[in-house]
Parts: sequence; C-alpha cells; structure tokens
Amino acid sequence: MHSHQRHGYDYTPLFRFLLSKVGHLWSKVFSEANARLDRPEPVFWMVALHDSDKQEYVSTGENSYYSGLWVDEAGLLQKVNPQLTPEHMNPFCDCCTQTFNGVVFAQALPRER
Repeated sequence: MHSHQRHGYDYTPLFRFLLSKVGHLWSKVFSEANARLDRPEPVFWMVALHDSDKQEYVSTGENSYYSGLWVDEAGLLQKVNPQLTPEHMNPFCDCCTQTFNGVVFAQALPRER
C-alpha cells in the first residue's frame, strides 16, 4: 500500500493533526494540511473519501498504526471506528514496540514453551 512512500519523511505531525481535527469540516482541515505539505498523498494514507476505501486502522510505518479516518456525508472528518483503542490492538510480533495513535500497545503475545 505504501510503496510510494518517500523514506526520510516523518509525517507523524500530519497524522496527529488529522486525529485532532475529527469532527471538523474536511474542506478546512484538508486546506490547512495541504498548505504545509510537500504533496497531498500522505493525507490519503489515513483519510478515505469513499466508503470502499475505509479501514479501521492504517499502518504508517513498520510499527506505527493510526485510526482510519473518513469524510461523512456532512463533510466532517470522522474515525472509521471511534471505539478502537490501543487496548483493542494486537501486536504483530513481540520483538518490536508498536504504537496506535502514538500510544504503545503492549499486550503480550502467547509464548510457546
């Protein structure tokens, strides 16, 4: 999904900005974000404009996950699943620190004996 990512760019501030604007008018949020970006594509790694593109969470790096966002019929930015929290996330491996919306989720994986 992100083979088009440019290495060396940190879009964490963008993702946090977008999360902070849930419930706000999308046209204003996008305008403000786009004015500060080198290109608009990173916004759409997180924000779905069509129902078919919605995802509960998105991976923005090897171990970083954020709530998937979408634009509702009123033009407001919304979380795809507002109930999704770090406690609901399961680590994909036990050797890495993984985050959801900037919060470490540290559920232990069952270990084989």
